[in-house]
Amino acid sequence: MTGHTVRLGAVDRVNVRVSRQPGATLFSLLKDVFGGHSHGVPRLWRDAVRRVLSPDAAAVVGPLLRSRACWMPDRLALVHDLGASDMSVLLEELADSDPALVAAEVAAFHSAGSTPPEWRPLLDHPASFLAAYRSVVGAAWDAFAPLWRQADVLMGREIERIGVATVTGSLDGLLAGLDAEVSYRGGTLRLPHPCPTHLADLGGRPLVLVPLASGSRAGMYGADRDDALWIAYALPGLGRIAGRPGGAEQAAGADGLSLVLGSVRAQILRHVPHRPTVGDLARRLHIGASTMTYHCQQLEAAGLLRRVRHGREVRLHPTERGAALAYLLAAKPAVRE
Repeated sequence: MTGHTVRLGAVDRVNVRVSRQPGATLFSLLKDVFGGHSHGVPRLWRDAVRRVLSPDAAAVVGPLLRSRACWMPDRLALVHDLGASDMSVLLEELADSDPALVAAEVAAFHSAGSTPPEWRPLLDHPASFLAAYRSVVGAAWDAFAPLWRQADVLMGREIERIGVATVTGSLDGLLAGLDAEVSYRGGTLRLPHPCPTHLADLGGRPLVLVPLASGSRAGMYGADRDDALWIAYALPGLGRIAGRPGGAEQAAGADGLSLVLGSVRAQILRHVPHRPTVGDLARRLHIGASTMTYHCQQLEAAGLLRRVRHGREVRLHPTERGAALAYLLAAKPAVRE
């Protein structure tokens, strides 16, 4: 088995929080800008950040940002404070970081094996590396801050979506539909990268969801902390502020089911009482068969539908929970002035 798992237990008892944390978004952006990590950052955004980066500083930190390592000190990943909503706080934390302590954290993590070469600049010259890193992060934020502010409305809508899912007991449907690096099935999160310090069980820790306003394929997570498990994922509707038509924006006035699951999965759940096949439903909703299969698998993982064989056909059936959720969230939310 590849990856690693974290048991959440009964999702209706999970302490879920959502954070408008800008550091994770900026780090995702930098990983995309420096290449090798396709987070779906729009080209105009990537170019705007590249133009302001000091070539000397970028040359120092570039190899580390291009690396495929799954681990990064939280201060460098800008997620040390998961509750911070003001980037100035995170920049101050980075400026106050002790280079020797950061280097010691890296050395301790790699003590059991050889240190990858991309870490050598930090270990050999920690003070100069952190100075270059702070320069890159500060310049990138100055360029990106106006775009971050544009995402505020979408962030508010995402907080509302998570709140609806939490209070209606439909959190597993939301987790199965995050389309993040982390996948969910039956009370367990599957992490793509094995790491010796990962949690095996959530326990009493909060699950912190961090929407990323960086790109359509953005995704990160942290499962090695004592105080929280955090999952960062692409902010729904990001195509709207990226200037691309046909983004993931959810229409104003959408009902609660679409708010929680997204419009496609909400339509599927509304149609499964008719016991369609995947092909029938794909044709009815004008969606490709492979895309339809993927969405149905995610709904099945969340326990909202099941596949039942009828002779030579396999038809989709709602589960009791899926039917109840569709009924509960059928009403449209109140329109806000």
